[in-house]
Amino acid sequence: MAVRFLLLLLASSAIGCAGPDRLSLIDQQVDSLIRDRQAQALGQGSQNDTSPLPPDRTTAIGQDLYDPIPTTVNPAAKHLAVENTSAPDQQHLPKADRNQQVDAQTTDALSLDIEGALAYAIAHSREYRREKENLFLATLAFLREEHLWGPRFFDTVTSQFAGTPESGDHDQAFELINELRVTQRLPYGGEVSASALVTLVDQLRAASGSTATDQQDAELVLEAAIPLLRGAGWAAREDLIQAKRGLVYAVRAFERYRREFLVDISTSYYELLRSQAEIENLKHQVDNLDWLSRRITALAEAGREPYFEVQRSEAQAVFARNNLLNARERYANALDRFKIQLGMRTTDPLVVVPADVNVADPVLDPVRSVQSAYRLRLDLQTTGDRVNDARRRVRVASNQLLPDLDLFADVTLPSDPDKKYAGLDVDAGSAAYTAGVTFGVPLDRRIESLDHRESLIEMERAHRDYAQQRDAIALQVRSAIRSLEQAKATLGLQNRNIDLAQKRLRGVVLRLRALGPRDFIEAQEDLLDAMNSRDEALRDVRVSLLQYLVATGQMRVTPQGQWQLPAKLEPIDPAAAPDNAQRMMEAS
Repeated sequence: MAVRFLLLLLASSAIGCAGPDRLSLIDQQVDSLIRDRQAQALGQGSQNDTSPLPPDRTTAIGQDLYDPIPTTVNPAAKHLAVENTSAPDQQHLPKADRNQQVDAQTTDALSLDIEGALAYAIAHSREYRREKENLFLATLAFLREEHLWGPRFFDTVTSQFAGTPESGDHDQAFELINELRVTQRLPYGGEVSASALVTLVDQLRAASGSTATDQQDAELVLEAAIPLLRGAGWAAREDLIQAKRGLVYAVRAFERYRREFLVDISTSYYELLRSQAEIENLKHQVDNLDWLSRRITALAEAGREPYFEVQRSEAQAVFARNNLLNARERYANALDRFKIQLGMRTTDPLVVVPADVNVADPVLDPVRSVQSAYRLRLDLQTTGDRVNDARRRVRVASNQLLPDLDLFADVTLPSDPDKKYAGLDVDAGSAAYTAGVTFGVPLDRRIESLDHRESLIEMERAHRDYAQQRDAIALQVRSAIRSLEQAKATLGLQNRNIDLAQKRLRGVVLRLRALGPRDFIEAQEDLLDAMNSRDEALRDVRVSLLQYLVATGQMRVTPQGQWQLPAKLEPIDPAAAPDNAQRMMEAS
C-alpha cells in the first residue's frame, strides 16, 4: 500500500509540472502585465505595441541533435554545378540589375509604400522581435522576483529502508515520509513558514523481543525569523523594488526603440526613393546623350562636324550607360539590405512604391525644443530614475553595516503518541516551542564597508551620467535643427540650380552647331548633378524631420507601425516668420 501511494504521488507531481498549459498561462500573465505597465508608464491613451510574441519556431536545423560529428557539405570543385545564361539581351546587364528586373516584373511581387514597409517591419523584423523579447524577459524577471514574495508551497516525499544488521536478529522497516511546507516572506524582512510532516512506517521484519509495529504519526511546525536591524525595513525589499522599476525601464526602452526603429526603416525607404530618382535622372542623361550622338553623327556625315566629335559624344554615352548600370546595381544591393531589415528573404520579390507623408514645418526654436526633449525623452527619464536607484542602494549598503539582531520562534505540535495511526490528530499537550533573540556583534564589516564605498561611487556616476545625457540630448536636438534647416536650404538652392541648368541646356541646344558637343555634355552633367543634389536634399529633409521628432521626444508610433504627428506640432506662419530655407538663401 505504501509503495502504491508513493507512485501515485509521484505521478501526480509529474503531471502538474508538464504540459503546454502552464506555458500558455505564463504567456498570458506576461502579456497582461506588459499592457498594464505600458499603460502606467506611457499613459492610457498611448499608442504602443501590446501584441503578444508570435509562436517560436521549433524546427531543428541540421541532422541529429546529439551527433558529436555533424555532417559537413563540401563537394569537390569538379562536382559543382555551373550555370550559364544564353539570353543575349541580358549579357550586358550586371546580375544585380537582372534581379531588380525580376522583382519589378514578377506578378506576385510584394509592393510596399512607406506605411506598408513600416507595418511589415513591425510584423517580421528579426531585430524588432529581439527587442520585444527583451521586454518579455524583463517581465519574466519581475514575475520571478514577485513570486519569491508570495506564498510558496513545497511538497517533499522521501522513501527509505531502515534496519539494524545484527547477525541472526535484526529489525527492517520501510519508511515513507511526506513533508508539506508553505513559506511567506514578510514585507519588511524575515520569513514565516508552516509545515506538516507525516511519517508512515511499515515494519518488514521485527527482531525477537522487539515492540516495533507498523505506525503512522504527524507533526505541525510553525517557524518565524524576523530581522530587527540588519536586513530589516526597506532594505529587505530592494530586489523587489528594483525588479518593479526595471520593468518600467524596459517598457520605456522598448517604446524608445520602436520610435528609433521606425525612423531607421523610413530612412532606408527614403534612400531607396533617392536611388530610384538617381536612376531616372541617369536614364534621361542617357537619352539626351544618345540624341547628341545621333545628331553629331548626322552632322559629321554631312561634313559639318569632325569625326572626333562623334567619338567624344559616343564615349560620353557609353560612360552614361555604365553609370546607369552602376546605379542599378547599387539600388539592387540596397533593396536586398532593405529586405533583411524588414525581415524578408532576399529572394522574395519586392517593389518599393514611392509615397510620402506631408508634414507641416515645425517652429525650430532651439530653447523650446531642448526643453521639450528634457521633458519627454523616455531614456532621460530612465537615467534620472537610475539616480534614485543609486541613492537607494547607498541606504541598503548602509543597512548592511548594522549588527545582526534577529527574532526567532517556532512551535511544534505532534500527533497523539498513544495512537498507532494518529492521522493529523495533534496533541496540544505534547507541543514544544522555542523563542529567542540572536545578536551578531559586527566585528567584521570590511566587505560591507567596501560595498558601501562602491555604492557611493556608483551614485556619483549616476549623477554624472544624467548630466552628461542632458548635454548629449541638447546636442542631438540642436544638431537635428541645424540638419533640418540645412537640408531645407539645400533643397531650395538645388531647385534654383535645376532651373538654371535647364535654361543653360536649352540655350546650348539652340546653339549646338556653333558651340559643339562639349558645352552640351557639360550642361547635361551640371543638370544631372543639380537633380541628384535636389533628390539628396529632399531625402535629408524627410529624414531630418523624423530625427528631430525623435530627438525632442515627440515621435509617436501606432501599434501597426505608422508614425504619427504630434498633436501640438506648431506649423510656421509664413506671415510671421519667413521660411528657414528662404532665409539662408537670401543670406547667401
